[in-house]
Amino acid sequence: MQKAVNDQFNKMNAPARGVLLVVGACMVTVCLACSIITFASMVFIDTTKCGAVSRALPVLWITIAVVFLASVVVVGVKARKIIPGVAGRRAIVAVYGVVMLVSYVVIAFLLMVAFNC
Repeated sequence: MQKAVNDQFNKMNAPARGVLLVVGACMVTVCLACSIITFASMVFIDTTKCGAVSRALPVLWITIAVVFLASVVVVGVKARKIIPGVAGRRAIVAVYGVVMLVSYVVIAFLLMVAFNC
């Protein structure tokens, strides 16, 4: 079964594989960020006290930023293997970087709204 999926993936043209890489990595990264936020707010953050929440927000922002930056690096490395042309690789990484930046800003804003004291 896995071999059949790999064969189908290898038969795709490079732009289709690049789009599949970006969409899959974006979904995984955003789900991971939401999981980190949910786990931290359930276990580590005392959401009843504003002081604890205000101290936790920068830590959450930095943690999520590191996850997003690592995701962009991983997409860049994977794009080297998937996309044959330099311009295509740069385009994939640039588009993915912009998508991750917009996602990060939205998540950071939603964290400020959610933990508003």
